[in-house]
Amino acid sequence: MNATVDSSGAVRYDLGVLCAFAGDVLRTTKMRPEDARLLARSLVEADATGVATHGLTRLPAYLAQLRAGQVNPLPQEKVLAETPSAVLVDADRGFGVPVGVRMIDRLLPKARETGVAFGGVRRVAHFGAAAFFTRRAAEQGFLAFAMSSTSPSVVPFGGRGPRIGNSPMSFAAPGTDAPELVLDMAQSVSSRGRIKVFAAEGKELPPDWAVDRDGLPTRDPAAALAGGVLPSGGHKGAALSLMVEMLASGLTGAHLTQDIRHAGFTAAGTPDLGADVTVGNAFLVLDAAMFGDAAAVRRRASDIADHVRRSEPARDVERVLAPGDPERARFAATSESGVPIAPATAHSLDVLAAELGLAAPLPLNDDQGALNGRGREHGTGAVFE
Repeated sequence: MNATVDSSGAVRYDLGVLCAFAGDVLRTTKMRPEDARLLARSLVEADATGVATHGLTRLPAYLAQLRAGQVNPLPQEKVLAETPSAVLVDADRGFGVPVGVRMIDRLLPKARETGVAFGGVRRVAHFGAAAFFTRRAAEQGFLAFAMSSTSPSVVPFGGRGPRIGNSPMSFAAPGTDAPELVLDMAQSVSSRGRIKVFAAEGKELPPDWAVDRDGLPTRDPAAALAGGVLPSGGHKGAALSLMVEMLASGLTGAHLTQDIRHAGFTAAGTPDLGADVTVGNAFLVLDAAMFGDAAAVRRRASDIADHVRRSEPARDVERVLAPGDPERARFAATSESGVPIAPATAHSLDVLAAELGLAAPLPLNDDQGALNGRGREHGTGAVFE
């Protein structure tokens, strides 16, 4: 079989095959089948939408955390407080994807009843790509925010050394036919995960991404991982980071950034699997029908996005895109040609398969189609139509 390899050297796989394999890997830790399925889907979808830093490259690290007990494979989530429009949950050190999906599903009926609902989660592990949650809500007619506090990785504006988190957040709105204005961003110029990708590929960083231990600008990925990344937009990104931290940790009672430990998978040296890496998450859901006309809200979301798309492109730009368009386009492309996986990550999947006694996922060959519908899992909050 001649595996399908693109111009970057990435190996392409069927999305459903990758989801099944990642789920099998996670279930070896005694994770609940549904939790494993959701977490696997979130990782593969990140690769399918071009967000490889939150994709299957994280599977070996997630497995190590589960095996070591740093992350609880069988968490017993507990409701700590609840009102008609809000709920606070202790995640018992479980991964953020399963508890986050359950939180969104818990908030939707509250928002239908009250118009708006807020959910907080404390003692929760990494929650992956935040748009996984907001798209789920938008597909069901709700506007949504999702955000997380993180360990210190960002240098405050005017400071030296990492002291604040990159505080990822996402927003999505229901559009006429699909979620619109889907943004997913950290409050840093780049994530540590992306810098690690540059390190693995032996590439220099773009200027103005990071500083070294001494607070000096650097393009060396290793020096950046030992130092800190810069906030996006200078003082504005730093301020947004603190806003997210206040909502995700300050309000929920989760660890503040200065108390969150980094496991070290995106840094040099041996990961610290004994550290408390739990963070806080926050979710806000608004019913598009809050003011009586959900269809009009959907049309306005699409109108806002379309107005941007109709912009005259600058020189050397093919067309102007709205937030979420690149990810939707990449997902459509993977439906035709398969999910691209970097060679190092593809190798790690083979290593995991051999270690765990599982069948390794087979790449697509040059003569195969890609998904043929097998990857479209309804009910995950992760379907692009």
